[in-house]
Amino acid sequence: MKKQKILISLLSIICLVGCASNKPASSNDGGNSGASVSPTGFDNQFAITDFGTAKFEAEKFDYTNWFPFDGDEVVEESKASGGAYLAAAEEGSTAVFYFSVQAYSRVVFSAAYAQREEDLGQAIDLENTFAYHIENISDLHLGATKTLKARSSATNWELISYAEESLYEGEYKVTLEVLAGAEYVPSIDYIQFKTSDATVVPVDPSTITEVPDNDMRNLQQYKFLNEEDLLKYKTYATGANLSAPEGIKLRFEELESASKYYVQVALSEAELDAAPIREATEKVYKFQNALLGTKYYFRAATSEAGLASAQVKNITTTDVAPRVVYVPDVLNFRDIGGWASDLVPNGKIKQGMYFRCAQLDGAAGSTTSKLDSAGKGKAALKELGIKCDIDMRDIGNQPSRGAGPSPANSADWPFTFVSAAVPSGSEPVRWEGGTYQGTNIADQYKKIFDALANCDNEPALLHCTYGADRTGIVSFFLEALLGMSEYDMTRDYLWTQFTQGRNVKILESEGAEFPQWISKTNNCEGSTFADKMENHLMEFGIAKSTLEHIREIFVPGYVAKA
Repeated sequence: MKKQKILISLLSIICLVGCASNKPASSNDGGNSGASVSPTGFDNQFAITDFGTAKFEAEKFDYTNWFPFDGDEVVEESKASGGAYLAAAEEGSTAVFYFSVQAYSRVVFSAAYAQREEDLGQAIDLENTFAYHIENISDLHLGATKTLKARSSATNWELISYAEESLYEGEYKVTLEVLAGAEYVPSIDYIQFKTSDATVVPVDPSTITEVPDNDMRNLQQYKFLNEEDLLKYKTYATGANLSAPEGIKLRFEELESASKYYVQVALSEAELDAAPIREATEKVYKFQNALLGTKYYFRAATSEAGLASAQVKNITTTDVAPRVVYVPDVLNFRDIGGWASDLVPNGKIKQGMYFRCAQLDGAAGSTTSKLDSAGKGKAALKELGIKCDIDMRDIGNQPSRGAGPSPANSADWPFTFVSAAVPSGSEPVRWEGGTYQGTNIADQYKKIFDALANCDNEPALLHCTYGADRTGIVSFFLEALLGMSEYDMTRDYLWTQFTQGRNVKILESEGAEFPQWISKTNNCEGSTFADKMENHLMEFGIAKSTLEHIREIFVPGYVAKA
């Protein structure tokens, strides 16, 4: 089996991707060839050894905590695959199985469902019935089909597909849960795995000509997001100012032509009446700063009065990070929320807590990044809920800087200002938090992390001049602490290349800092990369309780350790 390595440097920024032959997956013993018996006594482990299609019988799951509505967990039935199926169960029931892939694979999961006899006439909303939790990855998301239609027989099975996942070589634990409030629950016959080689990029980014409506990125950003070889980042980020997103696209082509359209957007249909009225001159409204993986409701009309009776539509945004943010005339603005975290199973960093960007007042440097004089930038910051400005520029970048106030401050939305100056040219001692030109950099890091520990009350933005190097290292510290993967941290770091006039370096041969940060962190004490970073940050005088609290407020489900 070949192993392809995406190397950002000669160090350990490595994404293991395996290849295998394109033979169909083995289907001996119901596709469970080579599975071992689990410690619980259930034969609930499934090995995928080759690309192709194979299935795993549901009756082999560990159903210790599976509570059927009536009768036994497993029902023998000649019309079922393998001669049996897993019976419909009560809410809160869970069943567990393990599967392994031998190569970096694209995997499409499907499940064969049927209604139980009592519910044959009912359509079942599968989105709110079952959840498949893949440990340390994410939940499976349904594809286009979200409803199991009414059936004529309790053994009339329908294969429902879930969205494709790209998974690295290894073993995965899956917990199937019957969701609370599930009104009707189907029986399960088997799980089907359709696998293919994930080292082959399914879409050549150079062939992409448009961005999906539910994705906020601009075209070049979206192409880079689909590029697996991160070393090609300059192909998409050309040095022009491409850091602003395009926004998700809310379409209302059914309306009559008019010179102006009025639009309302909200997180629920009930909130539309109170939502601000926005204006558009085309039959599409580009809505900025949407949360990732979130359903939005909207309506549009050719007059304000017509909004009340307008058709309500909805759109669910992409859940793929990064969340790129638009603040008028401020460059390189993005949220680190939405990236995966390995601190908890299926973990994700909370959105709306910590933003990174370029400077807000543009007083020095070649960047033109600054809040607009018309006040639209301040309004955007208020809408985002940001309340703390952490400024890392030193007197060489911003002679007038000092104790504040923040350029974002306003009477109706006051900002906390944190001056945490790190001198330009201090790269040789930044990771270590050494002293440079009389500044103890460790003290500045401590100020920053003390402020980040209050992000649940005062969401923060952090910046230097471009939001690249000084902002980059603090963001790296935080992202590593929160359990982001090295691969994801690399892509986030490279995103700054979309900022006007900024040439981001990533290779050691170019004198780049980033691979050194990775290497130095790996040399710290700790069993995981995240714990190594926590130990390193404690060397700056940051209390463990502060770092654990940051983890707890940034990663839902994480419980702070003493």
